[in-house]
Amino acid sequence: MGAYQQIGFPPRFHLFFPTPATMEDRIQFNINESLKYYLSDPASIPTPDADPELLDCESDPDQLSPALIDSVLNPIVDAVAENPEGLTRASLFDSLQFLLKCAPVPSQLAHGGWRPPGLESDDPFHSCRYATFLPAKYLSKLLDLVISGLSVEADIIHGDLESDDQDAIQHHKQLLEMYGFLLQWALSAVEVKAAEKPTEAAPVRRGGPKSKKSASSGQWDWTPQIQISMETMCKVMKLKLGRIFLTTSDRDTFITLFTRTIYLVLESEQRVKSMAIRMHAFKVLCIAVKHHGQAFGRYYDAYTG
Repeated sequence: MGAYQQIGFPPRFHLFFPTPATMEDRIQFNINESLKYYLSDPASIPTPDADPELLDCESDPDQLSPALIDSVLNPIVDAVAENPEGLTRASLFDSLQFLLKCAPVPSQLAHGGWRPPGLESDDPFHSCRYATFLPAKYLSKLLDLVISGLSVEADIIHGDLESDDQDAIQHHKQLLEMYGFLLQWALSAVEVKAAEKPTEAAPVRRGGPKSKKSASSGQWDWTPQIQISMETMCKVMKLKLGRIFLTTSDRDTFITLFTRTIYLVLESEQRVKSMAIRMHAFKVLCIAVKHHGQAFGRYYDAYTG
């Protein structure tokens, strides 16, 4: 059972009653600025509000021990489980970003349509200097909490849209962008992790939803989490996002967080061998086209350059 199930979110509740947790050090997140850093080099993303012990690891990466990661990640899991808006606390969000900087991420700059204006690098791969310091089980745990928070946030948005609560509806835009940004980043890291040695791919596990190591190969099986991620993308994109993202450019930027990741997954020969992965991936793309006016050809051309 994955952390997204273990978390055990309570029934639907309203996000917007001020609490010390949600009002404290609320982050000012700008998706365009964050993407500019990410698409240039994920390691360049500023994380000044990350846990101080994590920041100490910048000068000494060997300090990034399992005990330290647990001590940082577990309270974030609890905060997001209590309320998905807990992610808006600068200290929590920056800590997650710091941990993701410690995982390898493929360079999207190799695909011309993804390069933001002013960036000229053609380096096919950017890897964080701490890339080997985040074990697979912690990347899995981080991905679980992002999936969980985004899924519950989608449920809350659905309720607010049904009740036509305009103030609440507009409040959701930044939180969706934050979860979408982290989901894209985490799944990109997963794809790089999955491509690492041992080269023998772990068999697809059909008995349970949680990613885990294959007993035979010792390699982590990410397939269940990737499928759950895609299901969550579909759940979010079926919402009336036009009432949250009031401009086409804002909505396109958000939807591309999902479609960009799908194309990355489909680059993997091992992934496309899985009928379930292919069907989930094409469902995400079809919803992007049908519900949000996205042109499949435009995305494909942007991805392949």
